[in-house]
Amino acid sequence: MKRFVPFMLSLVLAFALFTPALAAGKGNSPFTLVGKITAIDPASRSVTVQVLRGNMLVKPYFGQAVTLTTTMATLFRFTDGTVTTIIKFDNLKIGDSVSASGKLSGGIWTASRITVGAKLDCLK
Repeated sequence: MKRFVPFMLSLVLAFALFTPALAAGKGNSPFTLVGKITAIDPASRSVTVQVLRGNMLVKPYFGQAVTLTTTMATLFRFTDGTVTTIIKFDNLKIGDSVSASGKLSGGIWTASRITVGAKLDCLK
């Protein structure tokens, strides 16, 4: 019995430490981020964003550019802080401040929502 308890504690600790590492780039890990658009590729409907802030999954990418893939189901919005309107992919512009959410799976960032007009000044 004296050996069983330390073994179980070691097993629980190993599981707690390695599970988040395995989930970080595999499966469907949800992400949220805030940043600025640095490139747009209309042919592939992708948007490159320099990441300024985000959830724990995005934290290692702060200051870096990530390419967000969009699909026909991706929702594009514009907000002025009070009113939010639906826009199209074609309305996105380099330099726009955006917030985005979606899934990271196999190293591919797929956005389910991109909102133009994210307030970046409050994040500094």
